[in-house]
Amino acid sequence: MTSQQRHDFYGPIHKGLRLGSSRLLMALGQIETRDARAIAELIGQLRIHLQLAEEHLQHEDAEYNEPLRGRAPNLAAQLADDHHHHYVTFRELDGLIHALETADEASRAAVGRALYLRFSTYFGDDLAHMAREEQEALPAFHRHFSDQELMDMESRIIQSISPERLTQYYFIMLPGMNPAERATFLRYIRANAPPEAYSHILDDVARAALPPEQFRVLNEDLAYVA
Repeated sequence: MTSQQRHDFYGPIHKGLRLGSSRLLMALGQIETRDARAIAELIGQLRIHLQLAEEHLQHEDAEYNEPLRGRAPNLAAQLADDHHHHYVTFRELDGLIHALETADEASRAAVGRALYLRFSTYFGDDLAHMAREEQEALPAFHRHFSDQELMDMESRIIQSISPERLTQYYFIMLPGMNPAERATFLRYIRANAPPEAYSHILDDVARAALPPEQFRVLNEDLAYVA
């Protein structure tokens, strides 16, 4: 079995986080700082995304990086350093978000620019970190753990997340995937999750998160039996 065929617990969530961050970076760059309602809406979206990103790191710390420490300690230490840097950055972003939220109209543009630039450096760091995980950590997991062990790690994470939070993750994960990945992901859920969970992800999340043509293709792919 080649590495490409092995279980990949990084790819889907990382594609979602990349998509979510890219959307927010664009929105932060384009925001009309004189529009208090638009700022409040964007701040709400940004807070949710950063919560998802931070909780994702916490999940990795608990289920992925801890067992990796015993098999590839130097790599695990590098990932831990990356995560620590991210946690510090999250607190800095929290402060800038609060500053924008409470700024008067005269200072909003300057505060908004500071938040935009700090988020852009966070996004750059996160892109490099996620690439390290997919290019270095994933092959290490494949060398030292079976697919069943990897799926068990991932399953414990999923079971620890509330249904509401899972839905928020799926709203960025599904549009971040390519059509083949999306269909494979939904087939896996159809085969392993309760029917109502599958229906929710397909009918409520995918229908809302995907453009109509992509949703149509997904349904065709799911109906096709090789």
